[in-house]
Amino acid sequence: MLPLPFSQYVKLFGINIPTGDLQFVLDNYTKYVGYLPKLKEVFENYLLTGGFPNAIKDFINEGRVNKTTEEDFISSIISDINKLRRSERFFKLTAKAIVERASSEYSFHTISKDYGIGTVKTAISYVDLMEKLHLMEVVDTMDVNTGLPLHKKLKKFYFIDPFIYHSFTRWTMSKPLDYPKLAEAVTIAHLSRLYEVGYARTNGEVDIIVRRGEEYLGVEVKYGKVREGSKKVLGKVKKFVYVSKDQIGDSIIPIPLFLAMLETPIFVEEAY
Repeated sequence: MLPLPFSQYVKLFGINIPTGDLQFVLDNYTKYVGYLPKLKEVFENYLLTGGFPNAIKDFINEGRVNKTTEEDFISSIISDINKLRRSERFFKLTAKAIVERASSEYSFHTISKDYGIGTVKTAISYVDLMEKLHLMEVVDTMDVNTGLPLHKKLKKFYFIDPFIYHSFTRWTMSKPLDYPKLAEAVTIAHLSRLYEVGYARTNGEVDIIVRRGEEYLGVEVKYGKVREGSKKVLGKVKKFVYVSKDQIGDSIIPIPLFLAMLETPIFVEEAY
């Protein structure tokens, strides 16, 4: 089971907004702008607690996430690592790399060389372990002309929940993520539960490319002001949508509204 998605998280705070797939959100978001003030407030909470039940419970009861909740989470991860006879040190260094290079593209070679995680093969094995533990998502560069992932190119690495970021940030003594990077990670995490996703660096970066059958949608995460119409057709990516901090307009949807309306599953098939 994955952490609670935002569409279900908001229900804990009395918000019952209609949900559906990505097309439903794109077609109907303007109808539910009235929910936005409350959704913005709840999204701020979500960026602190994520979708982990104990962290949510802490916040509801105490207005913050208890330090012991994070420590218990880290202890459970260390227990899993030990049971699998893997190196806690290499796991921790891999986590540090992903936290410190959030939203950036880089390679397994960078993780192994810059963070002292043995060989490239070792770095790959610890990223793979994190994926199997449902802690992170690896996003490949996508060829916008073919729509195919470029597995040998640079990648982006995201933890799937804000609580994981906060816990690993403190564990590895790294600098906390700023909200724009955290919001991008949350958006990727939700969309990747539903669709094949990638990103591109062709004529400027496309944060997220979502494949829906034979259609490709570019999703740009913008915490600053969005300039409408600044993206055009890019290979197979014929349409673009911007998810913003709070700006709303033609193909511009505030992140809290976007994620609250996006019906996102909490169960996945085991990767083992």
